[in-house]
Amino acid sequence: MAKKKLEESRREFNVGEQVRVRLRTGETVDATVKAVNRKTKSVRLQVDYGKDETALIYDWQVEGR
Repeated sequence: MAKKKLEESRREFNVGEQVRVRLRTGETVDATVKAVNRKTKSVRLQVDYGKDETALIYDWQVEGR
């Protein structure tokens, strides 16, 4: 199981990419990657979804592309 987590954390994301993410509220939304932050141990993504909605999420919250 740890190997799977490590592989998932090494996924590459690009600005402008369409992804499906699970928000903190449990809601799943389609989003667009606006920024990728690799300064921490894990990758953080700034995503834009809905009308004028943004979120800063961890890479493990991405459910699909």
